[in-house]
Amino acid sequence: MNKKLMINAALLRKESEFRTKSCVAEKAIAVSHDEFDNLKRHPLRDNDLIADNVDLMYCDSDDNYHCLLIYDEEQGDGLLIESEGTSYARYAQYIPRAKELVESHQNLEISLTSSEKQICNLLSEMAERIADAVCQGCREFTMKWKSPYIADVQEQF
Repeated sequence: MNKKLMINAALLRKESEFRTKSCVAEKAIAVSHDEFDNLKRHPLRDNDLIADNVDLMYCDSDDNYHCLLIYDEEQGDGLLIESEGTSYARYAQYIPRAKELVESHQNLEISLTSSEKQICNLLSEMAERIADAVCQGCREFTMKWKSPYIADVQEQF
């Protein structure tokens, strides 16, 4: 049994520095091993997944690159892609263990304390009451706090 860490990487030769860019994964898409392998081997070919999500990929005014993360559902590695309006991987970076990154990010969003969950539930209830009131024609609201943790939404018609 090999206990050494195995990492798939694109090693660069004699890099004088590593200039990274801030990237936002707008969407993560799991694909089959064969589909990922095809994208990995032919990143400059037109790709339907990239074309379908072209509107998610751009560079904003703060120099953040908004990207698509396509990863191998079985093996786990992925490609972070910013197509710059095209249907191929114009800018891309190989991301080892991308599936684990996606799953750990999703788990961070889910793992709330009981107090945080209570606050989320209360906010959700308040939003529902406001939405119901708006549907009934109400345009103004006031918030009255019943306790340090509970707010009451009062509609004003």
